[in-house]
Amino acid sequence: MRAAVSRALMAMAAACMGEGRRGWATAMRAEFEMAEQAGDGLRFAIGCLAAAWRGMLTREEGHFILTSYALVLGLMIPMAAVQIGCALLGLPYLYPGTMGVPVAMLKGGAHEALLRSVYLNGLPSFTFLLLVLGAGHLRLAWAMLDRDWSRVLRAAAAMLAAALTLVLVMSAFFLDSSRALLQGGLLAVELATVAVVARWHGQLFPPPPVEQPG
Repeated sequence: MRAAVSRALMAMAAACMGEGRRGWATAMRAEFEMAEQAGDGLRFAIGCLAAAWRGMLTREEGHFILTSYALVLGLMIPMAAVQIGCALLGLPYLYPGTMGVPVAMLKGGAHEALLRSVYLNGLPSFTFLLLVLGAGHLRLAWAMLDRDWSRVLRAAAAMLAAALTLVLVMSAFFLDSSRALLQGGLLAVELATVAVVARWHGQLFPPPPVEQPG
């Protein structure tokens, strides 16, 4: 257990150092192996993690890493939880009421039977699209932390398509799509923030110049 905790702390320390300090992270891992053999691995790992955190507060790359994790933990994962939970619990957020259908439109409404039928027929489509959006947030978060911007772009395109389809399907079933539009707006803000993070990463680590032949 102690060894597992030590290795987990070392992995966190290496991740906090970022791309600009890979050499230091490699040397630190080598020293950790020796410290672990001497029975001092946990204390060494804690010291490395503390040093990595101090470095994050003083370097621009550290600020970039903190911003990335804040975006993932503060927006992407909560959005994924809302959308996946909404899909599994009968769309209570998208369409609050009894089983996702507004109570006022069911009790005593002239079109109660029609509305129930419309909702039940559309429920599988709504559920699938929300699951796609929730999974897309998780995939987007993972790709951004990996700095895989091509995968980020593919995930963003899939999520935008799913959000637009959700609004269109709800409109086709004559359901109020205002909350779906709100989620679409939050998605647009999220993707715009990711674009800023990607541009910031490009400024920190510009691609090497292309050598001209001859």
